[in-house]
Amino acid sequence: MITEAIAIELTKNYLKCGQDEKPLRYFQMPYSDNVRVKLSDGRVLQFNRVEVEHARIMLKKGEKNES
Repeated sequence: MITEAIAIELTKNYLKCGQDEKPLRYFQMPYSDNVRVKLSDGRVLQFNRVEVEHARIMLKKGEKNES
């Protein structure tokens, strides 16, 4: 299951200067772990399961560091 936080983590390196980080749309592809994210400028990015798992790990690391 993909969340908005994971979508933001996946796309943060692809944003243009001053672009809104909140994606317009994000969804997981059926029968796979691939994720598609539509950015606020209309670009659609696709990420594989390894990139999605890496984003999950990075979010968990961030939560531990805040505590």
